[in-house]
Amino acid sequence: MLRGNVIFKQVSIFFSMLLLSGFLVSCGASEEEIAFKANCDRIFSNLVEMGERVEVPGSGVASGDSVAVLLGEKSRKALEQKILTMYPFLDDIIVGKKKGEYNDLYYYAGSIFLIPEALEGTDIDFPYTREEMLEIATQENGWTNVVDPLADKLFGDYLEFTKDIGCNVIDRAREEENEGDYFSNFNTRVEFERASDDYLDFAKSLQAIRNCEVSGWHSSYKCAKEDYVSEPDTYKPSTELTEEEKEILAERERDNQGSSDSSGYSNVTPLQLCSSLGEVVQTESYGQLTCQYVLINRIRTLAWIR
Repeated sequence: MLRGNVIFKQVSIFFSMLLLSGFLVSCGASEEEIAFKANCDRIFSNLVEMGERVEVPGSGVASGDSVAVLLGEKSRKALEQKILTMYPFLDDIIVGKKKGEYNDLYYYAGSIFLIPEALEGTDIDFPYTREEMLEIATQENGWTNVVDPLADKLFGDYLEFTKDIGCNVIDRAREEENEGDYFSNFNTRVEFERASDDYLDFAKSLQAIRNCEVSGWHSSYKCAKEDYVSEPDTYKPSTELTEEEKEILAERERDNQGSSDSSGYSNVTPLQLCSSLGEVVQTESYGQLTCQYVLINRIRTLAWIR
C-alpha cells in the first residue's frame, strides 16, 4: 500500500481556486491539501531534473540499432558502462541475444524504476521491492498492467486532464500561473513520459551492445569492430525553399490547425495532430482544445486535447 493517501485524494474545486489565487495557507487549506501540493511540486521538480541529465558521451553519435554498426567494440563497451551508471537496474534486465533471436521490448516496463526516484523527498512510500520491480520489468504486460496505472494514480493522466487524478489539479494551477508560456511543460505526467523515453533509448542501445557481445550481430546488422568514420561531405545544400516546398509546408500547417467555419469555431477534433505546443482553439462540438503532448500507440506527439 502507498502511505500518504493525500497523493490520491480527489482535491476539491475550492482547493484548486485557492491555488490559483495564491492564498493557499491564509485561506485555510488543510494540512492534507498543503502536503498534497508539496508532494506534487517535488515530484514535478524531480522529473524535470531527471529529464535534464547530462547526455551520455557516445550516445549522440549512435543510439538503438545504429550502435551496432557505428560504434566499434571499445566504444560500445565504454558506452555500456556509462549507461549502467545511469540505469544500474538494466544490468539485470537486458540479456544479449544470439543472431536470429527475437529482441523483445519487455524492458519498456523497466521505467517502473524511475518512479521511486521521482518520489524522493515526498512522504509517499513506493509499494514494490527491487525484486518485484525486476519481475514487473520483464513481464510482457508489465507496462500496461502495472506501470501505466501506477503512473496515472501518482502523476496524473493528461488524456483526462480535467479530472482530479494524481497531480492533475496542481498541474492545472501551474499552467494557469504560467499562462502565455507556450514553450515550457507544466504537466507532471508528460515529464514522466519524457524521462521514460530517455530511459528507453538507452535500454535499446544496451540491447544492441549486448547482442554484439554475444554473437557479433544485432538483428540483421553485423557489429562493427572499429568506429565508423564518415567521408567529408562536399555537398552544400541550398538554404532557400523551393515554391513546391513552401506550398507543402503551408498545406501541412493548414491541415494541422484545422479550418474554421463562418461562426469562428475551429473544426479540429480531440487527438487530431497539431503543431504548436500550447496553442488553444475553440470548437463548437468539444469546447476549448489545447495542443499538448500525448502518447498515441506509445509514440509521443502533439495533439489537440481538452
